[in-house]
Amino acid sequence: MKLMSDNSQVISETATVYGWSEYIGIHALASVINSLTGSSGLGIGVGINISYPPHSDKSRIYKMEKIVRKEGGRRGIGILETRIFENPLIAVPSVTVSGIAVVSEKREECLEDGLGIQGISDKKSLAGADIVLSKWIGMDGMLQIAREKMEALAERFTPGFIRQVLSYETELYADKEIGIAKDLGAIALYQITQGGIFASLWEMSKELKTGLEMDMKQFSILQETVEVCELFRLNPYQLTSAGCFLFVTEDGEKLREGLLKEGVMASIIGKTVEGKGKIIRNGEDVRCVDRPAPDEIWKLHVLEG
Repeated sequence: MKLMSDNSQVISETATVYGWSEYIGIHALASVINSLTGSSGLGIGVGINISYPPHSDKSRIYKMEKIVRKEGGRRGIGILETRIFENPLIAVPSVTVSGIAVVSEKREECLEDGLGIQGISDKKSLAGADIVLSKWIGMDGMLQIAREKMEALAERFTPGFIRQVLSYETELYADKEIGIAKDLGAIALYQITQGGIFASLWEMSKELKTGLEMDMKQFSILQETVEVCELFRLNPYQLTSAGCFLFVTEDGEKLREGLLKEGVMASIIGKTVEGKGKIIRNGEDVRCVDRPAPDEIWKLHVLEG
């Protein structure tokens, strides 16, 4: 959502996550901060709503709020309000983070010129642009699963493996790569959230009004994500990936090298093409990108409910 004024606009973003982990709210907070940062938002403030089913452990619920509030403070984010309430219609707690930020007049003009990040130019075709993936698909979902199913992970994996999984929590934020992409002339960016990379590719193609030709072998994924998803029989390509971005750029190699130089994992995963076809190649296998499906993370809670 955008609210316009003479010299600025207010933008908003919302993310909701579900789970019993005391750390679950951090994932919604990171998703919102990344999206607002990607839109050049300044002075970010957020509201937090936590709802929980009857007979929940109230101390756990209030610790959820404490942890996400502390994380917001650590990131320099203003907490505008917090609401915690019981909801008899749900079986799993939910944390919704709603953020707002101000975008300057300069940013608005940049969008009108069709040159801004997340601004789409109507003045020329975007077919032929490179698509660069930053970080690793499914990482966000892997972290949520790890916190939610720690006992099950401990029965299957070593303490060292679990420590390695949790070490990626610092990678949920994407301000570094967003800044690099802007400096190196990226045309547009898309955070991979609900529904995973398959859903984001579909939505990106729809917004850009182009087709896609992708190389699945170039999709970066952590071995830890593969193993955690195998344990719970989840598809990592349809798993929430906050902190992981798709950048559209005319010079993918330049952006890839710029990201790698600053310690950010990056790979060129394909191109935009004329038409509406959305093709993913995996060696000799070819498939089309399907319409977005429900996020795989929900399967954990559906089985519980």
